[in-house]
Amino acid sequence: MEMNGPEPQPAPPGRRRAGTLVSVAVSVIAAVAIFAALNYLAVTRTVWRRDLSGSGSRPLSPLTLQTLASITNDVNVTVLFRADSGLYPHVDRILREYSLLQRRLNIRQIDYLRSPGAAELAKVQYKLGTIANDVVVFESGGRQFVVTAADLTIYSNEDLKRLMGGEQVEIRRAGFRGEERFTAALAAVTEGTTYRAAYLQGHGEHPGDSDESVMGYARFNSLLVNERNLVIEPLKLAGTTNGVPDACQLLIIAGPTAPFLASELAHLEAFLQRGGSLLVLLHPHAVARRTGLEDLLVRWSIVCPAMYGGDSQFTYTTLDVQSKSFGLHPLMAPLRREEGSLYFPLPRVVSPMPADRLGADAPKAEVLIYTSDQGLTKSAVADGNAGFDPARDRRGIPVPLAVAAEKGGVAGVATGRGTTRIVVIGDSVMFGNKTLGDANNRDFAALCVSWLLDRPQSLAIGPRPIDEFRLNLTAAQLRTLRWTLLGGLPGGVLALGWLVWLRRRA
Repeated sequence: MEMNGPEPQPAPPGRRRAGTLVSVAVSVIAAVAIFAALNYLAVTRTVWRRDLSGSGSRPLSPLTLQTLASITNDVNVTVLFRADSGLYPHVDRILREYSLLQRRLNIRQIDYLRSPGAAELAKVQYKLGTIANDVVVFESGGRQFVVTAADLTIYSNEDLKRLMGGEQVEIRRAGFRGEERFTAALAAVTEGTTYRAAYLQGHGEHPGDSDESVMGYARFNSLLVNERNLVIEPLKLAGTTNGVPDACQLLIIAGPTAPFLASELAHLEAFLQRGGSLLVLLHPHAVARRTGLEDLLVRWSIVCPAMYGGDSQFTYTTLDVQSKSFGLHPLMAPLRREEGSLYFPLPRVVSPMPADRLGADAPKAEVLIYTSDQGLTKSAVADGNAGFDPARDRRGIPVPLAVAAEKGGVAGVATGRGTTRIVVIGDSVMFGNKTLGDANNRDFAALCVSWLLDRPQSLAIGPRPIDEFRLNLTAAQLRTLRWTLLGGLPGGVLALGWLVWLRRRA
């Protein structure tokens, strides 16, 4: 016999109302607590980040974190990019990382296709020119730094080689240099130091304001002013008794062809002795004409012989050189990481002084760039031609084309400038308006200036890899995929719904 207990009695209405009120109160309190916690985290900028993409995104470098933490003034960042650009997601992602760590970054996004009016106003505000697109502008306290799309991308060397071999290939992006460029930009616009450079004139140097394609240096000077935030002034030493101004930290000598006066060389020596930085680019057509700089540079452990460098492996015209061989100097670290290349239309040999000829306190000189192991020297110079002289020249060796020298403070000089730095490059045409855009010449120019001015932001941060996935389909496969997506999937859902309806009806 089955016995049933008394049926449970419903709770009194008053108790039910009390339980409901308690539940509502607990829910409200929990919601308020969650809301307050979220606001607290937003105010204190407490951030937890986790990469869920599976791409292994690299954390920000210590140098970037240090730069962000040191910002004390507002920085306006204007992103002038197409939203459908392949680079835009990478630009947006890293700037969001920056903004999470530094509240003083004011980021403004402008799609110049959707908002042409706002884009034109930004171009006028920052003097970008009417055709400048796909750029990121950093501005603070009147200082401005422009990062272009070309600065941000590393392309696949494999694709470049195939393209140079005559194949029709699409060049893929292999790396993104946003952190390197953006951190350098932040340092340039927020640091208190104003860097001043002088552009030497009076010896047949490349005209710094010329747009002429081969010999003009307008693009190089624009790079220094707009993207490296330098103040550049022309300088003539002939007839002056003051020499290089004390405020000048960097002196640029771009392709002199006429000799220097003894007084001018004395001014240059005094500038170096007090800790100045010097960038010298040798004119390829002046190899047979001594200017006096050769003797000055010898005292700083750099030799510039009257000969050209060549390469039987990487060359297009037999006179030019495309170098992929870099020294271990820190200046070349970014190009080594990227496996970049540099193009010299007609390079001269520049090498360190042999060790057995150096004094005890001689500056330290290192090779920046070599030819390949199939390099050669050419000293038979006549009528604008360069030939191989078996009695003097050598072949089948790496030939140095650029050198950097460094020396600490000189005794008896109480200037406090610190270290003297010199870079000598064997081909001034490589920084001309046309050639500056070849290979990684533009990057090399910027790296030289960063090292000479001891601005490490462009040297210590490497690029982030970019993984691009591409699905290549034939025309028949594309049609099949299209009909599957447009017809097959919706039709399958309808058929499944019809079967469910039939079953329920049965």
